[in-house]
Amino acid sequence: MTWYDTPDAIAREKQLMAAIAERYKCECVDLPNKYIMDALLMRGDKALGFIEIKTRSFASTEYPSMMVNLHKVIAASNLTSATGLKCKLLVEWTDRIGIINFDAEHDVGISRRTDRDDPVDLFAYYPISGFTFGEVKCN
Repeated sequence: MTWYDTPDAIAREKQLMAAIAERYKCECVDLPNKYIMDALLMRGDKALGFIEIKTRSFASTEYPSMMVNLHKVIAASNLTSATGLKCKLLVEWTDRIGIINFDAEHDVGISRRTDRDDPVDLFAYYPISGFTFGEVKCN
């Protein structure tokens, strides 16, 4: 969850976590904001990995890449270094759901949100072609 999550986005994130838990026969444990990732995937007492969930209001074909704030990529790298567990990014677009490892190949650039008064920031751009699709079904 971030500063900008709406109640609808939070509800959808919870639905996606439930779908992930069912699909992978694990539990999605909500993490405190300080860890940056949304959840830790657990099976019994065994930690499996971390996941960040994004929902988008446009199709996956609208842009050639998925933009993620670089601080999330850095946090994912730090968590993987500290724990040995992978961090994954799951994105729900209007047309499909995709997943990618945070350590996958990506470009880095700058951008800013035009719908808010955010300053310019650093972002990672993951090519849509790098995502695996159809891994998680929801609804």
